[in-house]
Amino acid sequence: MNAKDDGPDGRYPDDQVVAGAVVVGVDGSEDSLRAVRYALREANNWDKDLLIAHAIDDSILAGAWGVTYDPTMLADAGAEVADQSRVYAIEQGIAPERVRSEVFLGNSAAVLCRLSDHAHTVVVGRRAKSGLERLFVGSTSVSLAGSGQCPVIMVSAATNPERTGGKGVIGVGIDNTDRSKEALRYAFVEATRRGARVLAVHAFEVNRPFFADDAQVERRAAEQSVAAEEGTRALLAPFEAEFPGTETELRVVRSHPVDELLARTREVDLLVLGVQGLGVPGVSPGGTIRAVMAHAEAPLALVRHARR
Repeated sequence: MNAKDDGPDGRYPDDQVVAGAVVVGVDGSEDSLRAVRYALREANNWDKDLLIAHAIDDSILAGAWGVTYDPTMLADAGAEVADQSRVYAIEQGIAPERVRSEVFLGNSAAVLCRLSDHAHTVVVGRRAKSGLERLFVGSTSVSLAGSGQCPVIMVSAATNPERTGGKGVIGVGIDNTDRSKEALRYAFVEATRRGARVLAVHAFEVNRPFFADDAQVERRAAEQSVAAEEGTRALLAPFEAEFPGTETELRVVRSHPVDELLARTREVDLLVLGVQGLGVPGVSPGGTIRAVMAHAEAPLALVRHARR
């Protein structure tokens, strides 16, 4: 198998390679095989092909200290990783004609971000880490969260080691603005497809003015709670009408958003979060999303808010 690039001859345009498939990034680790398992279920559930993608970082072809690498050897090694992942996916139950593996030249984050332009979903595994190591989410996951143009699902054996999908709940973090609509639609579609219910979570904190007493703070908290409840229920209403068979629960909680979202990942099959911003490569997502990525105990679906 030859490594593919996006060179001037245009032999392998991404839209033809991807063609709306579920894309999963692999590197030969157990974590990436876990991502393959999740991705093949997505492909089967959505009746999509599965594209297994392995990236060879061509920057190492001319390494430090004058060390050079044989591109043929690297391509062969990459093809072996991709092919082994394909065999594994077939063993897990996907039809052979619906899964293919490809090797691409380039940084893994850049390759997957590029493929996300034409993919149905991109799935990545995060390396199993514990303790303080979890504070440093991998660069591939962070780049995809900030730049992926399709929904990105991140799974981690460190935080959700068992097979997912048995709780019957799709969680979604929302605010009370239109910026949550894409995440809400994704959550309702997923819940309807799985026969699950939607748990919508809105968490807010109350700023305490320097001279405010406890009574003033509590009044402000009560006012914010009422406004948040009204705003989020108005946001949910069109989706509840569109998906009448899907049970919905709304929780409006006075808490730090990271604390509340992480707590909810213990009781959902998937947590959906909306990603704001321009989707510019190299621009990281906000601190809340990065913190949840580092510690979530359920798979995360990161859905970009479309600027209009």
